Amino acid sequence: MRGLRVNDYLPFLVIGVTVGSIYGVAAMGLVLTYKTSGVLNVGHGAVAASAAVCFHQLRQEHGVPWPVAAAVAILGFGVVAGLLMEQLARSLAHVPTSQKLVATVGLVVAIPALVALLYGPSAKRFEPLLEQETAFTISGVNVTTENVVVVVFGLLSAVALYAFFNRSRLGRAMRGVVDDPDLLGLSGVGPARVRRMAWLIGCSFAAVSGILLASAQQQLDVTFLSLLVVQAFGAAAIGAFTNLPLAYAGGLAIGVLQAVLSKEASQHSWMQGLDVNTPFLVLFVVLLVLPRRKLVELGRPVRGAGRSRTAPPWRQVTGWSVVAVAALLAPTYWGVHQSSYTVAATQVLLFLSLVLLVRVSGQISLCQVGFAAIGGAMVGQLLDKDLPWGLAVLGAALIAVPVGAVIAIPAIRLSGLYLGLATLGFGILLAQYAYTKDWFFGTQGQATRRPDGLAGDTAYYYVVLAFGVAAILAVAALERSRLGRLLRSMADSPIALATLGTSVNVTRTLVFCLSAALAALSGALGACVFGSVSADSYHYLTSLLILAVLSLAGRGTLSAAVIAPIISILPLVYIDGETPAQWLQLIFGVAAILSAVDLPTRISKLIARGAVDSEYRLGRGGPISGRTSEPTPTRPLVTTRSVP
Repeated sequence: MRGLRVNDYLPFLVIGVTVGSIYGVAAMGLVLTYKTSGVLNVGHGAVAASAAVCFHQLRQEHGVPWPVAAAVAILGFGVVAGLLMEQLARSLAHVPTSQKLVATVGLVVAIPALVALLYGPSAKRFEPLLEQETAFTISGVNVTTENVVVVVFGLLSAVALYAFFNRSRLGRAMRGVVDDPDLLGLSGVGPARVRRMAWLIGCSFAAVSGILLASAQQQLDVTFLSLLVVQAFGAAAIGAFTNLPLAYAGGLAIGVLQAVLSKEASQHSWMQGLDVNTPFLVLFVVLLVLPRRKLVELGRPVRGAGRSRTAPPWRQVTGWSVVAVAALLAPTYWGVHQSSYTVAATQVLLFLSLVLLVRVSGQISLCQVGFAAIGGAMVGQLLDKDLPWGLAVLGAALIAVPVGAVIAIPAIRLSGLYLGLATLGFGILLAQYAYTKDWFFGTQGQATRRPDGLAGDTAYYYVVLAFGVAAILAVAALERSRLGRLLRSMADSPIALATLGTSVNVTRTLVFCLSAALAALSGALGACVFGSVSADSYHYLTSLLILAVLSLAGRGTLSAAVIAPIISILPLVYIDGETPAQWLQLIFGVAAILSAVDLPTRISKLIARGAVDSEYRLGRGGPISGRTSEPTPTRPLVTTRSVP
């Protein structure tokens, strides 16, 4: 009986080991680039997806033999991607962690949009890389040649990288380049060369993992492949984001656990969805249990620029007056687009919730749309129980508060990069496990309704607008209150805040609870716009998109929450065509990258440097345009005196 039980799991274990090896390869590439640059690349999966698209186009669309297509996609595209990523990482070396996340999130936003514009948004069949012939059998279970090749390649890669890091001079240099590049330069090894090699290898590993995973799935789905980074995050977390062999072992463990849960989920309905969420569960759990000393961000810490200078009062009054008049008069010019304006008004609360975390308290959240989904689902559930509309909306916001407290648990232990990873994992787990349950949206969606007597579009718009104004005033009052000062102090220096006797943990918990309530309120109001809501209304990738949009909405707090919905939603209303959303997403992704590296400041510095150099050459730098000058006598650097 036991033998029969083991045999039942064997097919799943074979798949688990194969897919786990792919996760491990992706994780090793991720860890390698992080160890050498200090940038944990959220766009690692987007690089993998791009390589898979390149391979698919060459092999299946243009008939190129697969070895040649693989060489071009892995060596050619991987090298180009590595060079570009090294340049991006160099630009991010002296920016805070939040900006590093925004830049790599921009890759996740931009690359799928670019692929959809070029090749269409639908998934395509991906022919297996190798023939699916049986290499051998285990208790009647066939193991294909591709399974063997993938596992052997992963094992050899792990061994080779381990030996490279510990035996070669370049490998040892990679281990020290993040901690002290200046000292490394004194040893005769250029830090730039070390980082460049690491990114070339890391992006090549991403390309290999993307092609192998598409082959294993026999499907080219750019969105799915872009999320390979989360599987890699889970595996890398087991290796504490620094250990390459453990990262590969973590990938194997995740693949096997995922396969076992898939087998069990076929017999227990409550487990359905846990198998695909295994990497996110592992990531979340490891971040909670791993000792803090193992979760220290690599590289030198960089403090943000601080609060930006506020505009003059007359300009603020003028700006807010224009916004208020435009919002009040919107029903007179919105035409057939009234629903879009109402949705934009609900998004003000969503961006306020993100502003409260990112701009005010210095925290990072990549699951705000998950909180909005809780509000959207719960308002429908409460309305089904015949609660009055107002109580249902407020109840949905309150239900999200304990969820925000749960998210505050990793926020208490973690900060910056690792907090962003924890919230990203939670948002994906919520979407892929909870959304389809009957107590959430269900498979058919959730019915909602507007307030009794205010069912018209114009009336409901003004209701939502009133909630938005109240939320703006509340956040403005919070900024000026003692809690607001504590939040800003926590963003500047949590240690200094703790020395004053204030509990940083309580402060972090409060801000996450408030943020969750605001986002859920936005989701509840948005759910009532169309009379029904489903899982499609709250895609988890939108959490990444709104972070990218917020980075483009200015440095203010309240003004950014108003500008962000205007630039992200309303343009789609007036742009005709089949692909305006993809174009806008591409623009937001690219603009987020440029914003994170602070391109305008860099350009102005280059111009200023060029002007100074030009002035120096014209005034003191020597002959120009055939003009000669007498040599300028130089003063000695050290004056010597004779000693009697």
